Amino acid sequence: MKYILLEMDIILRPEGAVIFRVEVDVLIKLKKMISSMKWNSKLADHEDGPLVPENILVSVKQFCVTGGKNKTAHI
Repeated sequence: MKYILLEMDIILRPEGAVIFRVEVDVLIKLKKMISSMKWNSKLADHEDGPLVPENILVSVKQFCVTGGKNKTAHI
């Protein structure tokens, strides 16, 4: 999973978004990895309600600027 995320980090442009839609336990692992990559992310319930075992994680790659504050899209 981490190798796929690293490839996505290389391919995805700054402020690009990724939507993950899998089971909650996988999303929690993904969220930890994504936060270590300094991406913004937000976990949301499935559109059919919170009882569905599948949830959604929306992540946005930050725009990195050296020597100053990072400007990025907020979720």
